[in-house]
Amino acid sequence: PPSPTSSGYAAERGSSSSPASTAGEIEEQDDDEIIDNDNGIVNGGVDSGSHTWTPGKRHQHEDDASLSWRKRKKHFFVLSHSGKPIYSRYGDEHKLAGFSATLQAIISFVENGGDRVKLVRAGNHQVVFLVKGPIYLVCISCTEEPYDSLRGQLELLYGQMILILTKSVNRCFEKNPKFDMTPLLGGTDAVFSSLIHSFSWNPATFLHAYTCLPLAYPTRQAAGAILQDVADSGVLFAIFMCKHKVVSLVGAQKASLHPDDMLLLSNFVMSSESFKTSESFSPICLPRYNPMAFLYAYVHYLDVNTYLMLLTTSSDAFYHLKECRINIEAVFLKSNVLSEVQRSMLDGGLHVEDLPVDLSSRAGSASPHLGQHSPVRIREACAGIGGPCGLWHFVYRSIYLDQYVSSEFSSPINTPPQQKRLYRAYQKIYSSMHDKGFGPHRTQFRRDENYVLLCWVTQDFELYAAFDPLADKALAIKTCNRVCQWVKDVENEIFL
Repeated sequence: PPSPTSSGYAAERGSSSSPASTAGEIEEQDDDEIIDNDNGIVNGGVDSGSHTWTPGKRHQHEDDASLSWRKRKKHFFVLSHSGKPIYSRYGDEHKLAGFSATLQAIISFVENGGDRVKLVRAGNHQVVFLVKGPIYLVCISCTEEPYDSLRGQLELLYGQMILILTKSVNRCFEKNPKFDMTPLLGGTDAVFSSLIHSFSWNPATFLHAYTCLPLAYPTRQAAGAILQDVADSGVLFAIFMCKHKVVSLVGAQKASLHPDDMLLLSNFVMSSESFKTSESFSPICLPRYNPMAFLYAYVHYLDVNTYLMLLTTSSDAFYHLKECRINIEAVFLKSNVLSEVQRSMLDGGLHVEDLPVDLSSRAGSASPHLGQHSPVRIREACAGIGGPCGLWHFVYRSIYLDQYVSSEFSSPINTPPQQKRLYRAYQKIYSSMHDKGFGPHRTQFRRDENYVLLCWVTQDFELYAAFDPLADKALAIKTCNRVCQWVKDVENEIFL
C-alpha cells in the first residue's frame, strides 16, 4: 500500500485499491449507515438484514500510526486547551495524546497571532475547528459535506457533552488547566457514537427541527391533556416519545424546548441501556435552555419503543414524578393511546405514492404556490417509480413550529447507501440555500445523475424534494405545490 502523506491521511479519497483503503470504504458504510438497529426501520426505510449498527466505541486498538485509522473518512476529536484528549470517534484516546497535542498546537499558534482557526483544507480533507472556552472540538472529514454542516455537528457534539456535565465544567479548567475531564464522561461512548451516527441519517441534525409521530388528532389531544395536567403540577417539561419522534410535548408556562435540546435529550436516553431496563431519575442539562444548571429527568419506557420523560428543577421529585407517570400510563391505556402509537409505527407516515392526484382546483386554498406566476401548461401526473411525476421523497419543515415531516422511503430509495446519499444531498442543498455569503435563496432547482432536487423556502416553511433525474421541471414544480397543500391538509395529524 502507498505511504501515508505527512499529514497522516491518505491524500485522495478512495484512490487506493489497497486492502486498507477497501476497509475504509466498508467502514464508512458500517459506521455511518442509516439503519436503526432496533427493528430494521430506517427513518422510513426498511433494513434488508445485510447491515447492522450498534452504538459504542470503534476500533480501540488503533492510533494515529495505524494506516487503517488514517483511512477513516470522518474523525471527531474533543480535547482540552492543554492538549489532553477527551474523546475520539476512533482509536484509544490515550494512544492519541500526541495527535491531540498537535491539534492543540495548531489552535494555539493561530490564536497567538490574534486570529482564530476555523477551517483547513488538505487535499480532499477538511479540518474543521470549534473552540468552546477550554474545550476544543475538531472534525477531520473527506465526506464532501459542507463546512457549515460539519461545524454544526461539532456544535451538537459539544451540546451533548454539556447535557451530561453542564457548562460549569469550565470552572474545573480555571482551577486546574491540566484537569482530566475523561473520567466524568465514563460510560458515555455509546451516547457520542449514536449522535455521530445520526449525522448520516437524521435531518433534525441540520434542520434544527424535530419530527412527530403521525397520529389522529383526537388521540394526540388525549395524550396532551394528561401531560398538561402533569405540567401544571410542577413539571417543567413532559415529553412522550416514540424512538426519535415526538408523540406529545407539554411545557410549563413560558418554558420552551429548543429542537436541538430535544435531539440531544432523546439521543442520550435511547443510547443509554440503563434507561431501558428500569425507571430512572438522572441529572441532565439542556444547553439551549440553561447551559449552567442541571435539571432532573424521570425516564420510563412504556414499551420497547415508547418512553416518557418528565423534567423538573427539583432534585427530590422522584416519587412525585413516579406517581405522575402511573397516572399518565393509566390514562394512555384507558384512551388507547399506546395501541394507536403502535399502529402508527406499523402504518408509517406519508408515502409519496399516496400524494393526492389534483388539489389545484380546491376552493379557498390559502397556501402559496411555487411557480404560480409562470404561465406553463402542465399535464397531469405520469406513472412511474415512486410518486407522481417521478417524486421520490420530500422533507417539509414548518418554520413557525420548528417541526418537520419527511415522507417514508420507498423504491428506488430503499437501501441504506441510497438513503444516505439522499441525506447528504439534502444536507448540501440546505447549506447552499442558507449560505450567508451568497444567500439566503428562495428557490433552487438542481439536476445531476442521481436526482432532481427542488428546494423552496418561504417565511412559513421549507420544502426539499427529490425527483427522478429525468423529471420535468414544470411537473416537479406542480408536484411540490401539491405536496405543500397535502401537508397543510393533514397538519393536525403530523404536527403538534
